[in-house]
Amino acid sequence: MAVLARRAFLLSACAALVGLPSAARAAHAASVLKVVEEGAVDAPPQKVWAILGDFAHADWLPGVSRVEAEGGNTPDKAVRRLFMSDGGVVAERLTRWEAEKMMIGVHREGDDVKRLPAVNFTHIATLRPGEGGKTIVEWKARFYRGYPNPNPPPELNDDVAIAAVTALLQANLAALKAKVEAR
Repeated sequence: MAVLARRAFLLSACAALVGLPSAARAAHAASVLKVVEEGAVDAPPQKVWAILGDFAHADWLPGVSRVEAEGGNTPDKAVRRLFMSDGGVVAERLTRWEAEKMMIGVHREGDDVKRLPAVNFTHIATLRPGEGGKTIVEWKARFYRGYPNPNPPPELNDDVAIAAVTALLQANLAALKAKVEAR
């Protein structure tokens, strides 16, 4: 919040210097937003990576009924379509896949702000060993609010985008944990 307040103050000060009206000072375009979620899975990293690192078989993700994929695990070539149980389809591209680091990065190819009130959504999941044979999963997302122009409607503002992406990452972590620990 302090960063946003500081940015608004600086924007206001600069606008005042050049004589812009106060409404122009208050309006600002979307900034990059970030969310990081972390959780522990009761399994060794190799077992978790066998699920998480398999880009083509993401039917364990919440709400996904089936997956169509091509390109294997080759970044920038691998794509998948997640067919959702509600009838929607989410298209994604693999942007990063590093088995030695147990890291996978994915970019959403289309923006459906009714499904996720964020645009240009990219996420990276990384695994690391935890205590007692567990795996720590860190899931990072980078995105913009669903309305990139100044003065977003309430349903597409920064807070709504952050809350939705946080909920999505938490749901993904819970689904990964359930899938791995059930085996």
